[in-house]
Amino acid sequence: KDNSNVLYVVVSEPLISSQAFSAVAVKVKAGSDIEAMKKEMLENINVRKWICVTAEKVYVTNNEDVIFLVMADADWAKEFYQGFSKYVDNKIGKTLEKTTEEAELPPVIE
Repeated sequence: KDNSNVLYVVVSEPLISSQAFSAVAVKVKAGSDIEAMKKEMLENINVRKWICVTAEKVYVTNNEDVIFLVMADADWAKEFYQGFSKYVDNKIGKTLEKTTEEAELPPVIE
């Protein structure tokens, strides 16, 4: 909602795909409330931003002043989250996560 504490943002996601996938890295300014930013990201990310698919799992963590968010199906999200953790030698902050429940379809009209 507020990017005043953001220095850089890098986003990786396909333009067109049958898989819901988005990975985001945010470098924040010194002295930023990283935990509050992570919580805001988790609570406001739109897991249904694609037309036909929904991200099942969201992970948000950080390494020092870099916040990392990944959302995808449960297996992909876990792999990317673990890959980030391994890349930074498991020096990550508190991890927030969310599992998306399937949206209910409207009743069939006959």
